[in-house]
Amino acid sequence: MNLQPLKIPSGWTVEWNLLTETDPTYETIHEFAGSLLLVNSSTRLKAIDVCWQPEADINGAYQLQVVLLLPKFNSKKNTIEYEGVWEAPELEFITQNRLELVEKLNDLLFTLKPYSDTRILLKPGIVDEPNEAIRQDLLANGLTKEVTESIMASNHKKLQELILDHKDVSKEIVKELFQCGAGKGVKNKAKQLLNSKAFKKE
Repeated sequence: MNLQPLKIPSGWTVEWNLLTETDPTYETIHEFAGSLLLVNSSTRLKAIDVCWQPEADINGAYQLQVVLLLPKFNSKKNTIEYEGVWEAPELEFITQNRLELVEKLNDLLFTLKPYSDTRILLKPGIVDEPNEAIRQDLLANGLTKEVTESIMASNHKKLQELILDHKDVSKEIVKELFQCGAGKGVKNKAKQLLNSKAFKKE
């Protein structure tokens, strides 16, 4: 049983590899169960998982998933660990052809773009729960009056920048952030918006 050769560039860690050069037959299908390959990258904040679904079923297929990794601080070990967002894969690829799978894998290992963690953090791996809840509210419900008031009251730079980037931001809010935004960066961004064509027309 020979492992399938792969072109794995630096920056990727192989957690396990049970992907072999064996193709599924009635004699070998029992080998096609569980995760066959898991590689991850802490710099790209992504993992690639390969399994055979349904497990040990000759009519199944290779299922490849690209999963985002969220850094989480482990206070007991004083280390950063990574949690996969398995419920919402960034990419899925299904094939019964092993060589087609290998070609896709080798391509992704070189071309996957890094994920930028957009959560509001207190420090790496530690979520700022109150302000992240406001950000999630903004994403889910848009720029409602309640969300706007929460963001203005938070005096949080990143949240106020999200308001300025929002398609529904009003001139009044931009003016307010120009006057009393959370820092020079927010005020300068508000000033640029006020001088833009969109707001000069109002």
